[in-house]
Amino acid sequence: MNSNSNSISSDVPAFSHQEYRMILSRLKEYLPILDYSEVTENVNRFCVIRHDVEFSLERALDLAQIEHDMDIQTSYFIQLGNNTYNAISKKSLDILRKINKLGHKIGLHFTPTSSEEEVVNQEFIALKTILDSRLDIDIDRFSFHRPNLNRKLISSNIRINGVINAYDKLYFEYFDDTIPENPDIKYISDSNHQWKYGHPIDVVSGSCSKVQVLIHPFSWSKNGGDNLANYLSLLKEKNNVLMDSINAEISNFPKDDLKNIISLQ
Repeated sequence: MNSNSNSISSDVPAFSHQEYRMILSRLKEYLPILDYSEVTENVNRFCVIRHDVEFSLERALDLAQIEHDMDIQTSYFIQLGNNTYNAISKKSLDILRKINKLGHKIGLHFTPTSSEEEVVNQEFIALKTILDSRLDIDIDRFSFHRPNLNRKLISSNIRINGVINAYDKLYFEYFDDTIPENPDIKYISDSNHQWKYGHPIDVVSGSCSKVQVLIHPFSWSKNGGDNLANYLSLLKEKNNVLMDSINAEISNFPKDDLKNIISLQ
């Protein structure tokens, strides 16, 4: 039984591409899916979708293709200091260009050293300059990585001229303590491979008219599965990427032999 929602058939694997298509279809049915740049104080109904890319650009591209096929544009926020992918390697840049050509926006996902607006601005510009120059596109948005470790980042409504903050009060409603049952803006996230604030299908089929959905691409795969199954499949994928990378650099790397050994374990 899929425990994420009573609204999804039990034969649809949780966190599978099939479930993601169903979620997108239902979101489109109930609310207009807009880009952050299209949301103003006069917009009364919207759904914005963002992706914080933590561990897998390859899985991000999979979701970007699904969205493109459904005529949906979203935002992909990329880390430059991530230990599991190099955002400015040739392979990664090729993936990011593909995501952008599918109609999606590329943003920065980072943890500022301070919640002071000036510091956030300076650090964003420094990272933006690097990614802009490599991708040859204008990065105009950011999301904070793990802002729960410094809640002032999202409570102070930081604004940088001409730049979109995914936690701006236009798209995100901050609460110090308990989140009310019916907030003006509903925030939905699949953090830690679970829907902490309600499953998207249940939320949008209710009375909420303003929604931001945060999706972490590493949680989603073709076949889906629970938390353990997801991490096992992700580790296998990353292992293959590492072996392919080493094999491309070293002529005597025993790639095939290692793959056979690993598959037997």
